[in-house]
Amino acid sequence: MLKLERHQLILQKLKTHRKVHSTILSVELQVSEDTIRRDLKELEAQHLLHKVHGGALSIENKILSYNERSVSDLDKKKQIAKKAVKLIHDGQVIIMTGSSTNLELAKLIPANINSTIFTYSLPIALQLSHHPTIEVIFIGGKLNKSAQVTIGIDVMNSISKLRADICFMGTDALNIERGMTESDWEVAHIKKGMIESSDYVVSMCISTKIMEARRYAVVPINDIDVIVTDDKTDESLLIPFKERGIVVM
Repeated sequence: MLKLERHQLILQKLKTHRKVHSTILSVELQVSEDTIRRDLKELEAQHLLHKVHGGALSIENKILSYNERSVSDLDKKKQIAKKAVKLIHDGQVIIMTGSSTNLELAKLIPANINSTIFTYSLPIALQLSHHPTIEVIFIGGKLNKSAQVTIGIDVMNSISKLRADICFMGTDALNIERGMTESDWEVAHIKKGMIESSDYVVSMCISTKIMEARRYAVVPINDIDVIVTDDKTDESLLIPFKERGIVVM
């Protein structure tokens, strides 16, 4: 098989599955793994995929800046936010991670809700500052300018001292076997700390991130209580989560 043919087949598989594994490609295309790695490297140089350990991700799976995320899949995120807002009640202590889906949720909190919200997201804190009765506690630290969230040891120390009733967790990837995973090592650790500090965990997850996986583990799937997703999600993908006792909205 010619190199060009291999490249076309790899890109086709990425378009369908959004990720490929070097070992599987090696068997299917009947070439060595070294050849596959060279192919992936060449395709990455052409900005056609993102090479990762053990394979590659679709260009659509790249880590987006906050501004990029805030306009990506906006209709799905608004739909998720409308479902999730029903879980917010008076008197709760709430943790919100720095996701664009949570920003849409923050916009929908009814004016009569009186609760306390901890967040390390600058845009969410600013949005909540307009709410008449929400007490907003911003978790300070080093600012990640691209993601518009604080990071570092100060954030982790603050989170470790919290006890929240509910956590609304922006989700990079959710998988029945690997649980919740993240593309960023530091964010993965912060999210893990937030989940450990919460009595009830809500995963805000758009359909394209169901049964996906990233490099860094956050928590096992059994640590999630509720998955809130959009109506585009394939119902068959949700069955294994329901079988584990997770509520799906």
